[in-house]
Amino acid sequence: MSHWISWTARLLTGAVALLLLRFAAGMDEEWTERHLLPDILVPSDWLVRIVQIERFLLLTIALALLLSVIFRRRAARPGKIWRWVGVAAAILLALPASELAMQWRSGRAGLAWTPTDEPLRQADPLIGWTTIPARRIIDPEFASRPLYVIEAHGYRVETGPLDMALPSILFAGESIMFGKGLNWRDTIAGRVQKLSGIQSANLAVNAYSAGQVYLHLKRELPKFHRPVAVVILYAPTLLVRDLDRNRPWIDRAGRWHAAERTWYLSRLGRVLFPYRTPSAIEEAVATDRRLLRADVAMARARGAQPLVLVPVYQPERPRERALRSAIFDGGRIPHVIVPLDRQWRLSSDPHPDARAHAAMARAAWMRLNELGLLNDMAAVPDSSSL
Repeated sequence: MSHWISWTARLLTGAVALLLLRFAAGMDEEWTERHLLPDILVPSDWLVRIVQIERFLLLTIALALLLSVIFRRRAARPGKIWRWVGVAAAILLALPASELAMQWRSGRAGLAWTPTDEPLRQADPLIGWTTIPARRIIDPEFASRPLYVIEAHGYRVETGPLDMALPSILFAGESIMFGKGLNWRDTIAGRVQKLSGIQSANLAVNAYSAGQVYLHLKRELPKFHRPVAVVILYAPTLLVRDLDRNRPWIDRAGRWHAAERTWYLSRLGRVLFPYRTPSAIEEAVATDRRLLRADVAMARARGAQPLVLVPVYQPERPRERALRSAIFDGGRIPHVIVPLDRQWRLSSDPHPDARAHAAMARAAWMRLNELGLLNDMAAVPDSSSL
């Protein structure tokens, strides 16, 4: 009986080893391009390194398993087999225990945002979360101690409060557009306000996806009497957020879905194994294209000039270029591509620094002028008089 158990164990071990070898061999550059999405806040070299490390680990485990099969001469004693079964059971039991411990510490499972990260946010049933309004904060995360002024509607401003009756340029997006780690004067919104002399309203909220940006803009845009432009920051390297289901999301058909309960361990798994199926990526591309077109239509319906700001760290990788082309080709989404040096990041954080924001602000303002923003301003009525 023990001999039969030993041979069965060796066959299973060999089969697992061969499967791991086959999988590792297939993790070439072409496979990586199909399954790995770039992330604007994660240097692409890190993602490549993750794949290389995981491929090496798979090969090492597979070879170790094969060697254990080849050089194992004696039949395994039943007691030894049961010890290994006990080890496996302990590992499996440790997983739910770890999940419960993390939930107990945070109070919520699978939260898509960090409650203690400045600027602080509050839960929102429709969008997921919004910035807590009416606060002045020094961000302790950065040595430069940037000041964030949040007015009564939850928008970032220079000093506040906003005059909702004045002509305004609205800025929508996530932490990059918000200007995480920067003082107002160094942000895109702050620089465009200085260049144009037009009031800037920064609606951006940290960690938003394209779907959340759309939902937030749909709620906030009607509050402005004279929106003259809406500038939305988007890059294909933010596409990965629209595949998360622990936040409210919009599908390809435009249907809203509530956030789904997810586990901390699944989020950790996404960090360690950030791979997606080609069909899921294709779905996200189609969804984001639809959302951006909806943003453009919404801005135009309010008499505002829409513009999508697309930061691209250089050199742009083939995968990023292919995603960008799939989303923007066709000319139905007015956008401007802004090349950025890969070194233009904050010293202690991957967010773009003041040099990157200066380049994006100049590009946005120049493109808005090319689209006739200054000529259109006189034609934008005050909606309070309509």
